[in-house]
Amino acid sequence: MTKDIRLIATDMDGTLLNDGREISPENIKAIQAAIEQGIEVAVATGRDYTEAVMPLKEAGLRLPLVCVNGAEVRERDGGIIHQQVLTYEDFLMMQGILEEEELYYEVYTTKGAYSNNAKRGLDVIVDLLVNTGKFGSYDEVMSLAEERFAEGAINMTEDYNALLQQEDVELFKILAFTEDDEKRNRAKQRLTRKMDVAVSSSAKENLEITHISATKGEGIRQLSRHFNIPVENMMVIGDNFNDVSMMKTAGYSVAMGNAEEEVKQICDEITDENVNAGVAKAINKILGVKK
Repeated sequence: MTKDIRLIATDMDGTLLNDGREISPENIKAIQAAIEQGIEVAVATGRDYTEAVMPLKEAGLRLPLVCVNGAEVRERDGGIIHQQVLTYEDFLMMQGILEEEELYYEVYTTKGAYSNNAKRGLDVIVDLLVNTGKFGSYDEVMSLAEERFAEGAINMTEDYNALLQQEDVELFKILAFTEDDEKRNRAKQRLTRKMDVAVSSSAKENLEITHISATKGEGIRQLSRHFNIPVENMMVIGDNFNDVSMMKTAGYSVAMGNAEEEVKQICDEITDENVNAGVAKAINKILGVKK
């Protein structure tokens, strides 16, 4: 092993997943090799638990998860390690700002993710796919986006307020979206000026809004405490701005070849793109595997 890495945390979309939203055989093999050498491997994603475990199950992997950008941390068996929710009063303030700026938004809750507009929901996932992958046609992107709803990753509701006032429903995150740069930037400025929230992005046209203490950086700190592994002995891999907090927290950070340029600049190393098993190459380098 070339570095004293005891835990590896990888982002999902645009990082661990290829353009078919699957984990490649190369990535699976590298993760299994790391685990066999006693290294903990976790996923840190903006997805909620339900949507995050789908590609892991398909790949035959059971890994700890930092979900909804750090708002929830789970053990490999799904047990809850940590949760950080927003209040209903927080939601009302965010709702006012987002609707005034005409941003479509989804809510990520303890009971799953919800949309109140299926067409706009498709726009969000198309945006994510376009910005984290390379596709042959728009039809291919739309087909993958439609799977998100068909698989139950996103639920439908007519009324966010009624949903969030249910006793057993708590709010983890709001995912907001607009193609209008001015409105999106103004909404971000208003949110951060008026509220103690963390606002990041997983694609060019969205905002991911969580509690100020719910970031991927805080998520890997929770894993650090849970596994008794210092953050200095962690390696993180990612591609976008919602990965920055964990890149600044971990002892070693790796940017994907397809990462945003600003993300590459803060990382210790740059690996290959997600379509070329960049995660596997980064892990194999740490393990000292020669190709």
